[in-house]
Amino acid sequence: MTPTFETAARPVAGRADPAAHEEPLRDAAGTGYRREWALFCDYATATGQPALPTTVAALAGFLAALPARPATQARRVRAIADAHRRAGHLLNRPQHGPAAPPDPTPRPRAARAGGADPVEMIAACPTRGWPHGLHGRRDAFLVVTALVLDLPQAHVRRLVPTEVDVADDGVRVSDQVVPTDPDPRRCPSCAVVRWLETLGVLDGLGRGSARMHLTSAHATTATDPHRHELRDPQRWRAAATLLPAIDRYGWHDDYQPITTRTIRTRLALAAIRAAQQSEHDTPAPHTPTPDATTPTPAAASRKAPSLEEALTLLDDIADDADALNDRIIALLKGDL
Repeated sequence: MTPTFETAARPVAGRADPAAHEEPLRDAAGTGYRREWALFCDYATATGQPALPTTVAALAGFLAALPARPATQARRVRAIADAHRRAGHLLNRPQHGPAAPPDPTPRPRAARAGGADPVEMIAACPTRGWPHGLHGRRDAFLVVTALVLDLPQAHVRRLVPTEVDVADDGVRVSDQVVPTDPDPRRCPSCAVVRWLETLGVLDGLGRGSARMHLTSAHATTATDPHRHELRDPQRWRAAATLLPAIDRYGWHDDYQPITTRTIRTRLALAAIRAAQQSEHDTPAPHTPTPDATTPTPAAASRKAPSLEEALTLLDDIADDADALNDRIIALLKGDL
């Protein structure tokens, strides 16, 4: 029978009160997470498992044993992660790979894009179809601003039409000249113009018109003429933001800009598309068929996650849950 929290916390006769040792442990999380962290400490004590550092099994058991609303579970996960980070249990990170700490020195743009060339990322973004053409054109504009022009992500998400100038001498974004490329599929200036025209249709005429515009469009080819100037009317100039939030169905928020988390996600997806396109264009070398004793890549990748991986993943899920909860509350209040 699983002991209750009260039974597990009761001192045993002849021994020191364990509460005296639990007080420093309960202070491991920040002041904003003390209630959630204390609840996890109670669960760990009741089940005879360590709280700091904990284990993946204890973490999973805690979330299963104490169900709650997604926003509440998200806060609990963040409290556990915060306590571990403060105690230094998640600070021994590898020097290389996705879990490595950020390099304080500036890195080349291609390195920040996962090794992909920004112009190849632009070429891999879809320019037609619904809704992938809508996301693809926005992704290409995002690559131009965040990687080609190297603007900070916080600045990128706040870009407004007044920061863009399309004139005879070229395209400018935030007082920077957008470069060109001989191939219109890879051309950053063409990518900016394509998105501005699509944004004008989406914001000025609505989702239905944008869908018709993109489904009737043709995929950009290497022989297409360059588009470095905009046709009238330029409806995009009335948009509240140049990078609005767009859901998977093509609905957009007129006044809600893209989040920094979505920026990172979309840039990563653009890099993956570019890598997949490169692999598709390059013939794969012949590899021998593995025998029964050789572990396959899929089997080798099936390993138990580490505590750091589990907490990092759950912390990211908590961020997404919080963002979704905020959006639902805003919709209920009629703010959107």
